Amino acid sequence: MKLGKKISGSKRKEVIFEPNRILGPTWSIEKVGDRYIYEYMSGGLAGGLKRHEITKADFEDVRAGRMSDYDLLLKYHLS
Repeated sequence: MKLGKKISGSKRKEVIFEPNRILGPTWSIEKVGDRYIYEYMSGGLAGGLKRHEITKADFEDVRAGRMSDYDLLLKYHLS
């Protein structure tokens, strides 16, 4: 049985900076009220999105290029 042509998606490679949000290919940081929420795709067996609160300083460091999403994972011991 032939179901059709396979279509592969494309990953966003660049990071998009908005006033209250930073969007990466597999992660985002968003200001929600007074909090900054880092959301990322888990590397665990079941996968899924995980959320973790970070500091305003970390948000500003990512925006300025002094810190990456990988640095956040290491700093907060996330997986």
